[in-house]
Amino acid sequence: MSRLLAVICLFALAESTWAAEPPFRTDGVDEKLPWFQLKPGEFPPEGSAHAVSGELIAIDHVNRTGMLRPDRDDTQRRGDWDIARPFVMLSFGSLSYHGAPAELRDIPIGTHLHGQFYADPQLTPTKKGQPTPPATFTRAIKLEDDFSFHTRQGRMWRVDAIQTDMGTLTVTGIDKAGKADAKPITFKVGPTTRVWKGKGFGTLADVAAGQSVQVNLTVCTLKGSGRVTDIWLDADSRTAATAHQSEVHRLFQREHGLAGWVVAVDNKKGIVDVMLFGGFDPKLVDAFTPQGTAAAAVAEDSLRTWDQINDVKRGPVLGVTRGEAVGAGNSGVRVQFKPSSLLEGYRPGRVVRLFSGDWKVDDLPREERLYP
Repeated sequence: MSRLLAVICLFALAESTWAAEPPFRTDGVDEKLPWFQLKPGEFPPEGSAHAVSGELIAIDHVNRTGMLRPDRDDTQRRGDWDIARPFVMLSFGSLSYHGAPAELRDIPIGTHLHGQFYADPQLTPTKKGQPTPPATFTRAIKLEDDFSFHTRQGRMWRVDAIQTDMGTLTVTGIDKAGKADAKPITFKVGPTTRVWKGKGFGTLADVAAGQSVQVNLTVCTLKGSGRVTDIWLDADSRTAATAHQSEVHRLFQREHGLAGWVVAVDNKKGIVDVMLFGGFDPKLVDAFTPQGTAAAAVAEDSLRTWDQINDVKRGPVLGVTRGEAVGAGNSGVRVQFKPSSLLEGYRPGRVVRLFSGDWKVDDLPREERLYP
């Protein structure tokens, strides 16, 4: 009980610390303030990241790194247009694809993404008042395709006109209150555009004025407003796409384990508390119950484990708490379990991957393991 109280106090202290934090800059506001700087072992405050959108042009899905070609905007010098920017997913960073949680491996090269980034602490200027160059924002906490981004905001596109002979699709953005954007926007379409209709596929001939659609894009700002790779014509098609990606995500998590930080260890009683990172399907937590068991594999910040089939330690689950998610990247879900022995990596601040006793802990492909 004393250990549980200590954990609660730790997060209460973190919350009060954020409340006392000096104000930080946000996009388009207070440009004289510094951007929020990441702190080891802490979830950053909500709304403290910097938005960067661009096309996914390279990935290393095993190490959760990649390259984006940022969209062009008025803040860039013309000579800096289209310069590729590397990124690293934070350990508590997450991705969405087709409206469901995802991994980098699920997202095709060329997909236009909306991201939330923090500056690399090693590249951030140290002089007070010195501006942070855009290229230093390389730590991603959120990446999502156009489908996920607009769906989360409750936005749709109203089809105004389609001219297949001209290869154009003219649409107007509509917010969740039904208010239309001031100006329409024209995207490119063509034979490569995939049309989702009902539980199957249609053609561009099925696109008609007045429809409310979602789209995924590529080559945004590089070639006009962008080229449509996918268009979803109705609710059934969008539901089907999300349901499929959800199953892809659940399978991956059951095979690799849910990631989180060790927040407390009772060395005398052999009890480990894990705070799970956000961005996963919440239904997966239902597999963890006080009547069941759990296993944990030690991981690096990239979420890679060494040799999970041999390295995990198992034990009974003592408690599952679904509390307030304090900080970006935090699920608010804490799992307390008692492994058969305490591994060196079961230390506060270290990353682990947690498996329910109902999930088979199996071998991973050799390239995904840190050992050998």
